[in-house]
Amino acid sequence: MENKEAEKKETEKKADGKKSKINPKTKKVIGIAVVIVVIAGLCVAGYFFWTTITWLTTQNAKVTATTINIIPMTAGRLTRWTVNEGDMVTENEVIGRVENTSYLRSPINGQVVKSNAVINQLVSQASVIGVIADTSDMYILANIEETKIMKVHEGQKVNVVLDAFPRRTFEGIVAEINMLTQDALGGSMSLTTSGTYVKITKLIPVKIRLTGDVDLAQILGTNATISIRLR
Repeated sequence: MENKEAEKKETEKKADGKKSKINPKTKKVIGIAVVIVVIAGLCVAGYFFWTTITWLTTQNAKVTATTINIIPMTAGRLTRWTVNEGDMVTENEVIGRVENTSYLRSPINGQVVKSNAVINQLVSQASVIGVIADTSDMYILANIEETKIMKVHEGQKVNVVLDAFPRRTFEGIVAEINMLTQDALGGSMSLTTSGTYVKITKLIPVKIRLTGDVDLAQILGTNATISIRLR
């Protein structure tokens, strides 16, 4: 027993000796490193907190424009259609014709963003055979969650990054807030298989106009990331 006690004390003595051999400079370096790591963590946390209360950012945004549907004035067979998606048109330009009736003309200068026309198909006043975007009225449309929309006001400054120009940041302002949600008119709701209502966060369309000089007509429909300055 006495030998075991002696061995135990000797082992503890050696362990204490090893601890005491740690260089004071090493302890100081370790201490400084720990402090630096803590400060860096606090800085990162502070930055994200500051960003959260200063900016509202979303990638749910795209370059868009006011659009106009092309609808025949009378029913009949479509005998002519001269444009495709992506084509630029001028106001009053003839783009199609319904058999034995007047010509179809573009109501504005713009770009054809949708073409549903098929030659010889039967069309009526209920047929949307094309859609033209007004390229003189280009803007960024961002969809903001309803839980955050009260932070947004007309006139707020906005930073915009366009996917077509990823290395540039454009300045803009909040021009209009549409308080009617995207699906409000449809009266949609979501139910589980058991019939329980599932609450879905609604999106509010916000129109943002750029204050700089950039030709958005060439990148119609492309994605954007916007950051609204809250304070």
